[in-house]
Amino acid sequence: MERIEHAFEGPTNPEQELSLGLLKLRIPAFPLEVVREAVLNALTHRDYSNADHVRIRQSQQELVVTSPGGFLNSITPQNILRIEPVSRNNTLAQAFVRLRLVESAGIGRRRIFETTLRYGKRLPVYETDGHRVTLRVFDGGFDARMATLVAKWDGEGRRIDLDGLLVLSFLRENRFIDTLSASDLLQLPRPDARAVLDRLVQTNGILERKGKTLAATYHLAKGVAKDLLGKAAYTKVRGLDRIRYQEMVKAFLEDHQQITPRECRELLGLGESASAQVEVSRYLRQWSGESGFLERRGSGPSTHYVAREKLSSGS
Repeated sequence: MERIEHAFEGPTNPEQELSLGLLKLRIPAFPLEVVREAVLNALTHRDYSNADHVRIRQSQQELVVTSPGGFLNSITPQNILRIEPVSRNNTLAQAFVRLRLVESAGIGRRRIFETTLRYGKRLPVYETDGHRVTLRVFDGGFDARMATLVAKWDGEGRRIDLDGLLVLSFLRENRFIDTLSASDLLQLPRPDARAVLDRLVQTNGILERKGKTLAATYHLAKGVAKDLLGKAAYTKVRGLDRIRYQEMVKAFLEDHQQITPRECRELLGLGESASAQVEVSRYLRQWSGESGFLERRGSGPSTHYVAREKLSSGS
């Protein structure tokens, strides 16, 4: 391990520097902590009945660590952050713990992801063909805004965990996240993923939520959007409300066939204020116009809306 770490010091693993007030944040192409965990995981969990070697390949764009043997039991790339670890070599794993080369089992994988994301780098990728496991850690630069924001929060004692980092990384490239996308991203059941998103709204103040049902969506809070994406980011996200609202109403109609103005206000999370009633009325008029996707039925308190395409099929 000392020889491997030495190979990733100096010019072979260049650093870039960010200024954080009076402090400097050094960001290496491949963080030494990540290299260490990747290699130790490969050595611990490889199949020693296979004569092949653990292979480490470094280029300017990526670090690739490949070990013989596929994943054990039900471990997959889609659940590797959550599932209980299974050791192919218990004696070796315990030896590494006693030598203080690794901490308790399962932490290393999450540390690989957390460290790279804290530096604003791309999400690492695990791959397998059933005969070998490959971990790809990417360089190719980093997101200076994200690295700066996370470092600032650390300095304020607001350290963000891996779940928060995963969501932030996703929202760098997507306007919003829903509970279904969060479930895949966080490798959690949908209710648990929603709980994570709600925590990032209520406790951390990182996100804002639109809607109260499972169709609710989440986007970056104003200050976070400004720091992470620039001054215009929050305005652009809010400008997508009408498009996102249409998608939410269509999804509601697929489940319930009709929607009332009050249900629409509740679905969109706008509340019962007079301004919310006016806003939803305006949306419903637009969506039930000549080229809209809704058809208005009834009048007064019995007013409700159905999907226009259902009418055209004779329903």
